[in-house]
Parts: sequence; structure tokens; C-alpha cells
Amino acid sequence: MVCAATAPGPGVGVAALPTLALPILTLAGILQAVVPRAAASSISASIVTDFTPRSITLPDELESQVFPGNRSEVDHFRLLQRDGDSLLIGARNIVYNISVHNLVENLSQRIVWFSKQHDSSVCFNKGKSVDECQNYIRVLAKEGEGQFLVCGTNAYKPLCRQYAQQADGSFNFTEQNGAGKCPYDPRHNSTFVYVDGELYSGTVADFQGTIPLIFRQPLKTDHNDYNQLNAPDFVHSFDYGEFVFFFFRETAVEYMNCGKRVYSRVARVCKRDRGGGQARFKSFWTSFLKSRLNCSVPGEYPFYFDEIQSTTDVISGVYGDERHELIYAVFTTPSNSIPGSAVCAFSMRAILDTFEGAFKEQENMNSNWLPVKPFEVPDPRPGSCVENSQTLPEDNINFAKSHALMDEAVAGFFGRPLLMKASFEYRFSKIAVDPQVTFLDGKTVDVLFIATDNGIIFKAINTQASPGTSSIEPVVIEEIHVFEEPVPIVNLQIAHQKDGKSKLIIITDDEVKSISLHRCQRATTCSACVGLQDPYCAWHDAHSRCGPLEPQIAGPIFQNVSGYHQQCPYSTDSETLNPPTQIQTTGPVVGASLEGPPIYSAETLAIAVTTACVAALVIGFISGFLFSRKCRGDEYAHTYSETPYLDSKLNKRDNLVPAADPNMYTANNKHINNLVTNYNPKNINGKSNTNTTTDSKLLKPAKCAYI
Repeated sequence: MVCAATAPGPGVGVAALPTLALPILTLAGILQAVVPRAAASSISASIVTDFTPRSITLPDELESQVFPGNRSEVDHFRLLQRDGDSLLIGARNIVYNISVHNLVENLSQRIVWFSKQHDSSVCFNKGKSVDECQNYIRVLAKEGEGQFLVCGTNAYKPLCRQYAQQADGSFNFTEQNGAGKCPYDPRHNSTFVYVDGELYSGTVADFQGTIPLIFRQPLKTDHNDYNQLNAPDFVHSFDYGEFVFFFFRETAVEYMNCGKRVYSRVARVCKRDRGGGQARFKSFWTSFLKSRLNCSVPGEYPFYFDEIQSTTDVISGVYGDERHELIYAVFTTPSNSIPGSAVCAFSMRAILDTFEGAFKEQENMNSNWLPVKPFEVPDPRPGSCVENSQTLPEDNINFAKSHALMDEAVAGFFGRPLLMKASFEYRFSKIAVDPQVTFLDGKTVDVLFIATDNGIIFKAINTQASPGTSSIEPVVIEEIHVFEEPVPIVNLQIAHQKDGKSKLIIITDDEVKSISLHRCQRATTCSACVGLQDPYCAWHDAHSRCGPLEPQIAGPIFQNVSGYHQQCPYSTDSETLNPPTQIQTTGPVVGASLEGPPIYSAETLAIAVTTACVAALVIGFISGFLFSRKCRGDEYAHTYSETPYLDSKLNKRDNLVPAADPNMYTANNKHINNLVTNYNPKNINGKSNTNTTTDSKLLKPAKCAYI
């Protein structure tokens, strides 16, 4: 059997290389994986970059608003749509309409939908719990003014309703089967997007969750063909141009000869796809194609972050004096690898170019996966958008179905991850981006809010985004501890408001919380304020305070993306809480992070650990030797010059004196047998000879000696 070696992209490395397939981890390897290194303009082949935040905010320091939902049971909240100043949240038997301004529910817009008793009973009989046999709303699409399409799990029997609002504010509805549009399990990873009056969904179509599909009535992927979808976990979807894109992670078919491995994918289908003209192709996509997303640390042996967790929608901005359209995505390593997370960016141009490249195929089950030769590709090109897909020839559709995977992977926009973090405590789970936030000097940055599965949010920027795309210099501005106890964050949403008080909406399974995008006031000096490198914050010199950018305020305003301003030299006043590592470029660290332990480089810690191990071995050897001498001192002191060892031991008994008989000893007028010389003869029957005693006769020499 041949282990396939597939190239993920030019100049990146071998895709089939495991993330960490070493049976033994060296000390240096572990240290590189878990110890942060100093920031540098280029990232070495370590999965850790400088992740020291400029500020740490604890839960009691946050000003937040909370919507608790149903306080008695877990709601499994899901952000379905933002409609103006309202958030539509799918929950347990309810769709909540929540105001962005204060997270107060608009009760008149609440949709309540319980499962029927018969459906709940069937769900119970199939072994599900009371909590599982509820109706969790997972799809909501606005079809028109006052018209909504709503789909729920309906006690593991998905159902959809089309609501129409009446003149009196009430709703009428019609019901239809929701299989293929909505998941059965409320915890299942699924996605949907409503485009041009049609619902596109990525979910499962059976009770057990074993039939994945990308569906738009009546088209779907072939669940019997593992080359199309192989146990996917859907992450996100959106429309772009004439395509609808789906992002997911799945078991890689091209890695099957080497074992089991999960890869991240981006797939696309044409909006104009209407299936094939032949009867057996009428219900299948003719345009479905997918590519691998490559988020890895480059090098001779690349380190891969293979499992995508979240993506943003398309962001348009200027990077290196050129306009690009990007998406940001969060990736993690496998659960049995070093626990690492990364943020990578991808250009939509690069994604589209990948689908125009070579197809990948495997001639037989023991062959490598190799690119298809150009002359073997039929015309028109399979997977492309055509005016009428039902006119496509059969060989074109067959080729597209059997060659859904593209040969070249989508490379990262910056050539490497923007942020990387190794941690045994958490992994990145969600990402939201506030695009193209402008500094006073005109430089623009994308502000990244990265959530973890234990309730922490990191705010970060790339300070080198404006100069170009060949180098990156990420800065973690703030580490925000949102909750008192670790809680997985399932979604993030940035809500800009007309009054300028923008908010970050944080969603967990049973709570919706909003916080401000910044906490500028915590910096009390000019250098500390500028040193945050927060594009939302600036030092207002006339008022001697750090606050949001407000050009209408009189007086000079200081701010710089580098973290240093000549008008704000670094000071060591009592107001600054902790000096930075590099004073000339970075301002003071603010907040609770000052209480934490110092962070050492991998080299320093390796030397310290090695020295400690050697010292422990030496001290242990000496201690053990002395302890052994102490416990066995009598044996070391004994001499064997004249007296046999056993006799010398017996002679040490103070209460023993030699008797007349050299084979006997007496103690307190009692006879004591010498086990070496005494022998109690027995007769043939095995009984003691009563005519022979130790008192009257000498014993015969011993036949056995018991020591």
C-alpha cells in the first residue's frame, strides 16, 4: 500500500506530513510548543509567537449587559440573523428578538414554537432525553417584509414553518419537512445562508447524523460518495459573486492510505446550478468542488493547524497599498497533538484561483493522489458555472462528481499564520473582525476578536497590514476574561451603533452578553495609552485622559500604531504599572497581567531545566550513597579475618554463653539449638525418636543448614 504524499501548495511542504507524528517528544520540542518567544518580524518554525497582551481585563472590571434567556434550562443559543438593531436568537422552543442597544427582548416579536406531543413521544421512545426532545430553532431567513422561514430540530424530526405577519401583528404559518435544511441534534455543527430566495444549508439528513449533505431544494451532494463529503463539521457559509461557499473540516480521503486525518476545506456551488439533464443527475450538484485550506507554519517540515473552527464573512480592505478581499479563520491542531490554535487569512482571489487549477485523482485504492493531466479534463470545464447545467454532457457531470477535490491548496494570505498560541487550558473557537479601523496617521488595521472555548477573548491587530503583506507583526492588545467560570463561547458579533458606542456581542449556550470594544480609561498616562496600540484609544492631552477617538474634543491627540509617540516618552511614574520589555517601541502593560509570572524564552528555560536535572541526579546519588551507609553500617564495619560470619553474629548475643558441649549453647539455663549443628533424627515413620535426646547424646552432624 502506498502512502499518498500530496502537496498543499507551492513552497509550503508535504501535506501528508502529520501535524506531530513523533512517538517521543523531546524536551526542546515541548518547550518550543508551550513557551512564548519574543516577537520578531518573521516567525520561526515554532507554533508560538509573542502572545503577551498589553492589558488583561477581569470579569469584575467589565461593564456589560446580559440577556439570560430561559433561566431554568439550557437554551443552546444560536445567532440566526441581525436585522437592523435587532438580534434574532434561536433557542429552546423560542426565537428571541433582542435589541442591540441594551439586550432587552422585544416581547411582541417573540416566536414560540413547541414540538407536538406525538413527535416528542417518538423522540423519547428512540432513547433521547427530555432536553433533547425539544424544538431548537436553527434556521431563520427573512423572505420578505413580514415573512420568515423558520426551521427547528422539532424533537429530532426537523420541521420548517413559513411565517407571514398579519395586519394585527399576529403570524400565520404553513409547515413543511425540514430534513436537509435543519439538523436533528441542536449541538450539531451546521450552517445555512439564504440567497436570492433560496436556502442553502450544510447539515445532516438522518436521525443518527451519518448522512451529511450540502443542500438546496432539490439539489444535494451524494452522501454515498466519500470524495464529496466525508464526515464533515460545517463552520460557515456565504455567497460571493456567482457562487455560494461552504467552510468545513472533514476526514481527508487523500490521506486514507496513511491513516485518518482531518483537513479543512472550502467548497463552492454555483447559484445557477439546476442539476443535470439526465434523470439520475437531476437531484445532484453539477458544480460542487472543494479545496484544502492550508494554515501552517512554513519550513522544511511545516507545522499544520488542520481543523478549522470559525470564519468571518468577506472583508474588503487595503493591504500593502492594494485592495484585497479577505476572510479570517480560526484553526486548531488535532486533539491528540500539541494543543495549538492559529488565525490565518485567505484571499478570495486565491480561493477562486485554486478552483481554476488542476483536479486531483486517485487511479486505484493503492495509488497516490496526483493532479489530473490537462488534456484529460473535458470541455466545458467541470464545476464551472454555465447558463444551463441541464445541457451538460454526461461525461462532464461524471468527471465533476468523481473529481470534486482540487489538487492545489489555498495558501494563507500572509504566507503564515497571523497569530499562533499553544495552550493546555483553551483553544480558539470563534472570530469576529472589525475591518479597516483607522489610526490618526491614516494607517488602517483589522481588529480581531478571538474567542476561546473557556470564555476568554483576545483583541489583536497586525501592525504591518498597511505597509505590505510580506511581513506581519501581530500585537495582542487585550485579554478579556468575560465570565467568572470557564464557559465556551459559541459566537461573536460586532455591533456598530449610530451613537458611536459600538459593542461586542458574546453568545454562549445559555447567555448573551455585550461589552464595549475598548477599555481605554484603564491607561492613566500618555505612554501607557499609546503603548496599548489600540486603534480605538488615544491620549487627549488637554484633558489628560485616555479615551476613544473624538476629533471634536479640543487639544492635541496622541496615538501611534507602533506603540510609541515622541510626545509621550516612556516614564516610570507610579501611574505606570509595569515597564515594557522593549521600552523604545512598546508602552507599559496595563492591568492584571502585571501580577503574572515572568515569561522566559525557550532557550533560557531549557538551560534551567537541564541544569536542575543534572543537579538533582548528583544530589540524589550522594544522598542515596550516604543513606545506604547509614542503614547498613554494621555490615560495612564487619571484618572477616578470623571468625566466620554466622558464628560472629551468634557470638554477639549477650545472653549466650558456651556450654560444655561445643554443639550446644545455653541461655538462662535453657538449651538452645544450633541450627547449623543440631539435628533431631526421625525414624522411618517420620516421628521423633523418643530414645534419642539432646540431653543425653551428641547430635549427628547436620544434613541441612537453614539460615
